[in-house]
Amino acid sequence: MYQIDAALKEFLESGVAVQVGTASAEGKPHAVNGWGPRINAGGTVSVFIEAKRASRPLANLATNPKVAVIFGDPITYRSIQLKGRWRSTALPSEEDQQWVTRHRNLFHSTTALVGDNPNSIRNLWMDDVMRIDFEVEQAFDQTPGPEAGRPL
Repeated sequence: MYQIDAALKEFLESGVAVQVGTASAEGKPHAVNGWGPRINAGGTVSVFIEAKRASRPLANLATNPKVAVIFGDPITYRSIQLKGRWRSTALPSEEDQQWVTRHRNLFHSTTALVGDNPNSIRNLWMDDVMRIDFEVEQAFDQTPGPEAGRPL
């Protein structure tokens, strides 16, 4: 399992944009927005997806447990990709809901700094979410430029 250090944890839990990628058993890819990335004490990562958009990713994970999540800073374009194996899915607790709200507020503030319309940004999410937990196996720097794709 890949170990996430404190500096990377801080970045991943900031106001980054998050995309959660899965693939069917046949390898057909699918991506959805993710929210509230959280590095858990045991080293797993939690990320939340909208419940109304969860059917395809959850069906994919049931037959192919591989997951790839990209975290990108809208200001600096620093981007990190974590690849791993899905461990569980759950309905969010009240604490989870507060964590997602925290991330969405940070994301909203970050995108406002680059001139995105706050009303447009707010329209990116729905209120009901599902939690996906995964174990990180690999991490990559995906920041645009000559180092893109470099393992961390």
